[in-house]
Amino acid sequence: MQRVRKIVNQDMKFDSQTSAPPRPVNRGFTLIELLVVIAIIAILAAMLLPALARAKEQGLAASCLSNTHQIGLGMIMYADDNKQIFPEPGNPADPAWWTPGPFYNNLGLMCGSEWLLADHKTPNTPAPMIQPYVKNSLVWVCPKRKRGLTYVTTNGIYDPSITGFLSYGFNEIGCFCLASLTNNGLPGYMTVPTPPFKYTLALRPSQLIAVSEVSGSNDPLDCDGNGNSGNVTGDAAWLDGWWAENSAPTPGLPTVQDDRLQTAYGKHINRVNVLYVDGHSAISLASQIPWGNFWGVYAPTPALPWGEKWNGFISKPAWDSVVWSTVQE
Repeated sequence: MQRVRKIVNQDMKFDSQTSAPPRPVNRGFTLIELLVVIAIIAILAAMLLPALARAKEQGLAASCLSNTHQIGLGMIMYADDNKQIFPEPGNPADPAWWTPGPFYNNLGLMCGSEWLLADHKTPNTPAPMIQPYVKNSLVWVCPKRKRGLTYVTTNGIYDPSITGFLSYGFNEIGCFCLASLTNNGLPGYMTVPTPPFKYTLALRPSQLIAVSEVSGSNDPLDCDGNGNSGNVTGDAAWLDGWWAENSAPTPGLPTVQDDRLQTAYGKHINRVNVLYVDGHSAISLASQIPWGNFWGVYAPTPALPWGEKWNGFISKPAWDSVVWSTVQE
C-alpha cells in the first residue's frame, strides 16, 4: 500500500513538473473587423473634411473682410486729412482716373497699372495714396485670391507696389470721383479732370460702395497701355462706366468685364467683400448688389443708358458660382 502511494506521488510530481500552464490566446482582428473599422473612419472623414474646408474658407473670408476694413479706415483717415475729400489719383493739378502706360516698377520691370505710373511717384489708383495710413501693403492682397503677390514678368513673391496689381478695386462711377452719365457722347465715362468726391456729402454713405474685391490677370501685357494682348483683364481695379456698360446686363454669358467683380476668381462661398463709404464692410452675393449702390442713386426708375434700373442688380444668381478663370492669379 505504501509502495503504491509512493508511485502515485511520483507520478503526480512528474506531471506537475512536465505539464505546461495554459497559454493566453492572442486573438487578432479578423479581416471583416478591419474593414468595418476602415469604413467607419472613412465615413467620419467624409463628414469632417467638408466642415474643415468650410471653416478654412470662412477664415479666408474673414481675413479678406479685415483687409477691406483696414482699407476703409485708411480711406477715411486720408479724407479727414484732406477736407473730407477722397483720394484723387493722377496729376494733382489735373486728376484723372487711369492714365495710360507703359507701367514699370522701381525694379525697372514692366508691371501692372494699378499702383503708380512709370515715374514711380504718381498714383494711378487711390491705393498708394491710402497706403501711408494702412502701412502694410499686403492689405491689398486677398488671402485666397492672392492677386498682387505675383506677376508674370518674373518669378517670386512681391507686393502690389512691385507687381502693380491689386485684389481690390475702386468705385469710379459714384465715389472717389463724380461720374456723369455721358461724356463726349459715351455713356458712363468720366470727365477729366475728375471732380472731387467729398464723403460727408454722400446721400446714403452706408449704401454707397467705395471698394470691392476684384479679380483679373496678373500679366502686364493684359493692361491697356502696356501693349494690350487683346484684352484688358489686367485692369481690374477700376469699377468704372466702361465696366458697367459692358458688364452683367449684357444678355447671354458673362463678358470679359464681369471678371472684375461678378465672376471674380476666388470668391468666398460665392460671395465678395464690399466696403462702403461710411467705412463698414460686408460680404455679399454679387447678384444682390444694386447698380444704385455704385452710382449713388436709389430710385427704381430707368436711368442707365443701356436700359438697367438703379435698383436692378449687377449680376444674376446663376453667375454667383461662376468664375472667369480657375487659374491662381
